[in-house]
Amino acid sequence: MSKVLNLYMPLAVTHILIPAILADIYRDYFAKKKFSLHYVYIVGLAGLLPDIDILFFYIFNLFRDFAISDFHRTYTHAIFFPLIFLVLYFLTSNVKLKFLNKYKLKLNYIFLAIIFGTVMHLVLDGFLSGGLRPFYPFSNYIFNLNLIPMDKFGGTFFQGLDAMLLVLWLLHEEVKHKISDFI
Repeated sequence: MSKVLNLYMPLAVTHILIPAILADIYRDYFAKKKFSLHYVYIVGLAGLLPDIDILFFYIFNLFRDFAISDFHRTYTHAIFFPLIFLVLYFLTSNVKLKFLNKYKLKLNYIFLAIIFGTVMHLVLDGFLSGGLRPFYPFSNYIFNLNLIPMDKFGGTFFQGLDAMLLVLWLLHEEVKHKISDFI
């Protein structure tokens, strides 16, 4: 485990694709009761949610000089962040949402999708490259396996990973769901 927090990380697309692909694979091959593709979309978006701290950095930096490390990989990258959504999951067990007058989603399932996406983000940052403080603000302990250092392949590994993931997922969607029929 590293004593220094490296702010390099998988790219935004990786944080969206990996949770969405895993949710989609679970939906297609393991779920006893199929769930809406909308939840897969929410999982993918939630995979990027912990990096909202970067937006906060830019907003607060307009008024006072801060270091990116004052914001990034702090509160939203601790295990307590997905736990907030776990509490909301239990509090919203019977609430249904309807949007665009045709899509019906259960609010607690939305929170479940957010939990999965945010946890996957933390796993990617902790295992692949960079690291995180899982118990922040109570501890500055840094978890970092750094399985794929950022300088691997001249720093282009994550771009290549994004491209491969997208192509393989689209291939899977064509084979499993015949998405070319909708083009």
